Amino acid sequence: MVRTDLNLILLAILVIVIVSCKSRYNTKSVVYPYKIEKIDSLNNYYIIHISKDSIKYQVVSKKSKSNCDAIKVNQTYPSFIFEAMINENDYISKDKPANYLDFVPIELKLDDSTIIKRDIELNNIYKTNNLNGLCYVNLMPKLKIK
Repeated sequence: MVRTDLNLILLAILVIVIVSCKSRYNTKSVVYPYKIEKIDSLNNYYIIHISKDSIKYQVVSKKSKSNCDAIKVNQTYPSFIFEAMINENDYISKDKPANYLDFVPIELKLDDSTIIKRDIELNNIYKTNNLNGLCYVNLMPKLKIK
């Protein structure tokens, strides 16, 4: 009788340990460094605001018809490779020192009918090959584990 009670107690403890380990494993989620803050639409373009740590990016992506899981606000992603659309060197005076943001335009013409404004607190407007419309494309090479 005592042995049966002891076996039941040990079995109950084992079940509790297994269940608690499993639930802890399932609640862990990966948080990537790049977070989608906001998604706007203007004519044939998406304007996506992305942050990493305290740095913010205003990204333009041309609308496309793709079947994918679209990026979502407050979702995080592993990497983005940004390319500035405004070349500051084209606007900064070469012979006078100044705040370069005074010379960088606040508007960028994307096509004949679309002009995007640069957010005043951001230093540029970017594009990225990581986005096809609202579809995320992971450009990082896959690691092969042997």
